[in-house]
Amino acid sequence: MAKAWGRNLHICLYYGKKGSGKSLFQAYIAKKLFREYEKTEKRYPSLPKRAYWSSQKFSKEIEAKELGKHLFYWENPRQLYGLRNIDIGWDEIGKDLPAGSWGDTPKKLKQVFSHLRKRGNRLFANTQIYEDIDISFRRQIDRAFKIEKIIGSKDISATLPPPRFVWGIIRIREFDPQILENMHDETERELTYKGFPRYIFITKKLVAIYDTQMELPPYLPDSLEHIEYLCLNKNCVKSTPGHGHIEHKKI
Repeated sequence: MAKAWGRNLHICLYYGKKGSGKSLFQAYIAKKLFREYEKTEKRYPSLPKRAYWSSQKFSKEIEAKELGKHLFYWENPRQLYGLRNIDIGWDEIGKDLPAGSWGDTPKKLKQVFSHLRKRGNRLFANTQIYEDIDISFRRQIDRAFKIEKIIGSKDISATLPPPRFVWGIIRIREFDPQILENMHDETERELTYKGFPRYIFITKKLVAIYDTQMELPPYLPDSLEHIEYLCLNKNCVKSTPGHGHIEHKKI
């Protein structure tokens, strides 16, 4: 299997069940990207610096080295509207782009992924259930991967005995998102994967890259913008403040 991120300006989606290792694999990718940034800067010092904009908080160790240099955070998708030549890490994208609220998705947000190549961006997103994402985003996906935890230590909780050590194996398999788009859950086992699977090991160092248990705020539709249109004719009654045509539009 080719690199699960690559150098092309693509949208990559990683999906899998709870505890499958999606966030861990996203952390793994971010770590690799930080190294790529440094190598590119040494080889091409005249190029502007590329950066990773993440919705997930990283460890203090990573922040001390990369925050403000190669790492930046975003909390609301609106912050992504004008960004260019960056890599975007989007954890649990179904929270911000739920399938049932596709009509509420602002046009500017849709342009984040439809104008990706024009803006020089790459997008790395993950979700638990593929069908739970806005269809307008799913149609833009270039590469899709299914993440599965094959074996490993048990889940961690403050009220449960901690594991003796953190370990595990994650399997990553690429598939054609257009095929999955026309399939039902009961036939997913027949999904044809591309090439050979990729495996990564779960280690304590990988788990510590960022807080994989960080809770994200629930989805909230964007607020409305107050717009008042006034007549250009100075003698028109509607040209005076308070008499214009008012609309409320998504921003």
